[in-house]
Amino acid sequence: MAEMSIEERARIFSALSDPTRLRLVEILASEEELCGTQIAHRAGISIALLSHHWKVLSEAGVVIRERRGQRQYCKVDREVLEAAFAYVWPRSRLQSMLR
Repeated sequence: MAEMSIEERARIFSALSDPTRLRLVEILASEEELCGTQIAHRAGISIALLSHHWKVLSEAGVVIRERRGQRQYCKVDREVLEAAFAYVWPRSRLQSMLR
């Protein structure tokens, strides 16, 4: 992955600063991908609210959405999150902190 600008990282961390969006990422991180109905049900929110939060997360590059027929599926872009957090906590530093 190409080097991430500070603006890109700020957009990611801004998107993750909302408790509902952070919960959505947490739900998605536990699965490979889920459809919108499954995510909304697990998060206890409406599809309309999910749509709003999905837009913010996808514009920040945190999630990838894909339409298949009538349904939309979503998954976390793990590479983007890893790259963003690597600037804050390089793997070696993070690993030493967790020991």
